[in-house]
Amino acid sequence: MARRIRWQIAIALAGIGVIVVLFGRLAALSASTDNPATGGVYREAVIGSPVMPIPLLNDPVADPAGRALISLLFEGLTRIGVDGLIEPALAEGYTVDATGEIYTFTLRPGLRWHDGTPLTADDVVFTLRTLQELEQAGEPAVASFWRTTLIERVDNRTVRFILSGPFAPFPALARVPILPAHLLRGIPPTAWPTSEFARQLIGSGPFRLADLRPESALLTANPTYYNGRPFLDQIELRFMATPEAAIAALSRGEVTGFAERWGANLLAVDLPGNEQRTILPVDEYTILTFNLRLPLFQEIPLRRALALGLDRDALIETAINGLAQPIDTPLLPGTWADDPDKRQPPTDPAAAADRLAEIDFEPGSDGIRQRGTQRLSFTLLVDQDERRLAVAQAIAAQWRAIGVEVTVESVDSVALVDRLRRGDFMTAIHTWTRIGPDPDPYSLWHSSQAAGGLNYAGLNDSRIDLLLEQARSEPELVARAELYHAFQQRWLELSPAITLYQPMYIIVSTANLQGRAFFANPDFTGQTLFGAEDRFRDVQRWFINTFRRIEGDLP
Repeated sequence: MARRIRWQIAIALAGIGVIVVLFGRLAALSASTDNPATGGVYREAVIGSPVMPIPLLNDPVADPAGRALISLLFEGLTRIGVDGLIEPALAEGYTVDATGEIYTFTLRPGLRWHDGTPLTADDVVFTLRTLQELEQAGEPAVASFWRTTLIERVDNRTVRFILSGPFAPFPALARVPILPAHLLRGIPPTAWPTSEFARQLIGSGPFRLADLRPESALLTANPTYYNGRPFLDQIELRFMATPEAAIAALSRGEVTGFAERWGANLLAVDLPGNEQRTILPVDEYTILTFNLRLPLFQEIPLRRALALGLDRDALIETAINGLAQPIDTPLLPGTWADDPDKRQPPTDPAAAADRLAEIDFEPGSDGIRQRGTQRLSFTLLVDQDERRLAVAQAIAAQWRAIGVEVTVESVDSVALVDRLRRGDFMTAIHTWTRIGPDPDPYSLWHSSQAAGGLNYAGLNDSRIDLLLEQARSEPELVARAELYHAFQQRWLELSPAITLYQPMYIIVSTANLQGRAFFANPDFTGQTLFGAEDRFRDVQRWFINTFRRIEGDLP
């Protein structure tokens, strides 16, 4: 009997021990958290291969693969923060004088190039003065701005910029990637593509170039990066000829990430592994512009009736497979300058028909409206892009249903831009790209830009002009936003154009990739990609490896 009791006691004690261990482990797990650890490789498929991965010379529209590489290897004085706003990068900060014309930037202490050479104000001055003198810059509009800016070296860590007038968007233009003067001084920019630098691509960004081949680029973490060494050890970009090849590589596990604009294939494919997927709008939009120089389109009620009779949701669904979102004004939805209450009225073809009747456009015998002998008929100019052409034809069909005759005229992209600049069109569909984190629509809608500039509509409105001038010179972001809200309201009242849609970018990862802000909440709609390369906005925070750390005191 005594022996049996001893065995029962032993079994009970063992059971209690197991329970204690289990509860202890549960308590430890409950009191610990996953934390990023260094290590891991992220491999991404990229369509195309870099043509000119050199800052200042790269055209981001024609060479997005080159710009993606630049975004990982180089830094500017400022950068786009996780929240989409401009923040200091190589600069630790900047000041603006009372006139709003003098910006003084101070570099962070201890900055170094990938080869270990100190990065100083000399590099900043060299880069931006070179940009001023370039005959063929990759981004002509950016170069044009810098040509009117006086650049002064104050000391080893300080640079002063004197502008020709107050210009609040300037910090966004200070994102120009800085180049190493010690490697490029004395070499004409025309010789950069064939220089030793083109093979090394020494920058100051979060990753360093280890190997560049026609089929891939291998990058390693920069241990001296100003914002701390990235968690990932390596990033490999594998250059693919087509989206189909990239998706096949993703399905086979040869790459762990892929990002695609208009990515219908990515939405449909079934991928292996721990898939993460998000859809984000990119900073561009397609617009239908009226030529306000023509008597027909000087009538605001006509323009507003046409906008009311256009179903943009149906356009997006039928003509571009739903891979875009409607946009209501020239300011991108969800960005700091946009007022979500400033929106186009809901589509109403019946009300649009009534509005046309109110201005004496009545249906003729063939259903096309006319006012006296004036037939409501015009041409719609568009380039030969497959999607925009389909959109133009869908618009013609929609407006035909309310008695408006539209003839679609398709020309090549060069001819389209030429005719837009000369005002040789009635209505036209075109696209504005790379708007950036600071909208500043001055060049698109100010009356001074109507003659041969980008104000293709020929809009001339004193209220619009004043708001755009004030928004450019107002230093406070909140006050600038209010000015842009008023601009949106006035723009909708005038309806000089109809903003149509903003394309979507699909980003997919099949790795256990964490720390990526865009993946934190797949339903988050307040983020916009400012260029395809902006998908690497917070790359230094990405991680694959983790460790668990006990938080607080265990009982």
